[in-house]
Amino acid sequence: MGYLIVYDISEHKKRLKVARILQKFGYRIQYSAFYLPEADEKLINFLYEEISKLVNKNTDRVFFYPVDPPEVFKGYPLEPWKMFVF
Repeated sequence: MGYLIVYDISEHKKRLKVARILQKFGYRIQYSAFYLPEADEKLINFLYEEISKLVNKNTDRVFFYPVDPPEVFKGYPLEPWKMFVF
């Protein structure tokens, strides 16, 4: 199962550290959003622990959203960064 991790972190240095951690495991899809296509429970728990050490729980927000695997469109798998509009 994949995960979408989005965050709103006020301090630049902490925000940069979180981004560097997430870049090791997934794709940046927006400035403060990462898609992790191969995330298992062990990885998510590790990321939660590491990111929790960095953020201020009063001012910062980090969300972990589980997402289903990419669908298949006309026989081709959709890449996480592609979107079709009909």
